[in-house]
Amino acid sequence: MGRGMNLTTRITAALRVGDRITQPALASAVAMLLGPLAAAEEVVVKNDSLQDGGTGAIQAGFDAGESAAAWLTAPCGGNIVAVQVLWLSLLGGEPPSIEDSITIFASGSFPYPGAALEVLESPLMTDGYLNEFRYLDEQQQIPLSVPIAQGETFLVSFKFANDPNPYFGPSVVTDVDGCQYGKNGLYANGVGWTNSCDWGVSGDWVIRAVIDCQSIDTGACCIGTLCVDDFTEEDCNEFDGVWQGADTTCEEVECDPLGACCIEATEGCLDLNAGDCAIVGGLWKGSGTDCDTYICFPKGACCLPDATCVDEMSPEDCDALSGLFMGHETTCDGVECPEPEGACCLDNGYCIVFTETFCDIVAGDWAGPGTDCTDADENGTADACENDCPEDIDDNGVVNTADLLLLLAAWGESGGPADVNDDGIVNTSDLLQLLSAWGACP
Repeated sequence: MGRGMNLTTRITAALRVGDRITQPALASAVAMLLGPLAAAEEVVVKNDSLQDGGTGAIQAGFDAGESAAAWLTAPCGGNIVAVQVLWLSLLGGEPPSIEDSITIFASGSFPYPGAALEVLESPLMTDGYLNEFRYLDEQQQIPLSVPIAQGETFLVSFKFANDPNPYFGPSVVTDVDGCQYGKNGLYANGVGWTNSCDWGVSGDWVIRAVIDCQSIDTGACCIGTLCVDDFTEEDCNEFDGVWQGADTTCEEVECDPLGACCIEATEGCLDLNAGDCAIVGGLWKGSGTDCDTYICFPKGACCLPDATCVDEMSPEDCDALSGLFMGHETTCDGVECPEPEGACCLDNGYCIVFTETFCDIVAGDWAGPGTDCTDADENGTADACENDCPEDIDDNGVVNTADLLLLLAAWGESGGPADVNDDGIVNTSDLLQLLSAWGACP
């Protein structure tokens, strides 16, 4: 990570997650030969919470050869038929970029991937879109198809061939709702695979998969600690059971597995089954987890919006202070908190949550630390970017004779800057309001 993952660009404009573009890969790969498929339903599998028009963060701190990866869990059995990567720049309109590859891996042991299941070479990335890839070749003749079982965890990894511009991108994107441990990883040159949350990444990667869910009827059903074969998912649900997936049998499933049980009252951890964990008032973290590897109560350095730092904070407490959690067991002595962020108002009407330094680079007006791009009155302009002195018609910081002459020149017109009270016409009420504000603007 040549520039560090703390270098992020938060944006509130041009997040067009709903706009999807299907791209080819530019080099062919060997396709897996499959028989005819049953009727199926496509399901998008993701960890991120980003919605169309929402706020995300462009993560531009990568070097060529480094990767971002999302650990995903299949909600059904079927085939992975597409992968999706959100690719954005700060101002938009960047030319298409040919990157190294997108690889689907078996889950392995987090944060280390397992075996590579399929590789899409040289993906062509288009700025401003959720890029979707369904084929392994440029001619779009070899479809992507990776068999996956219900409940199986896999990861989709995006590898860079180029260094993103650290100020503008384009690059991969995360949401800003906090980084989920065990679901986000990155490969850093000279370091290897790591948990991306430990780098201070703001949220979950917008890297997704599309699964063609197959219509398979029966499997094992766990009703408490009892296992019953040949149940449909619907029948299993009627008995308040947990369906184990299509074609599973009781010989291969465990209905009462152990897992890490996080007990908040003592900030401790015990390896228990789900029922016993509930009895002791704990939070069960799932089958296959254990207290030796699962971090129940992470504590570390928290960078506050004013760039000060507080030690020994949980991610939840840090988030409540609008801070940035720097990772488990980090300390303020060992981290460098980013510059304070605030609303950056651009001439084109966009508002960007940015540092003062980067706001100056894009020739914006910085509204100060802790400000944001909220548009509470829904008038199309962020509240922090609205003019608090409308009587200053020429926008020079002083209400004086020049503003008076501009108002008189526009007398009777409909709207415009001289309509200082915004009632739709330049008239006597605007004149009186201007004269009452005579002098320096606040």
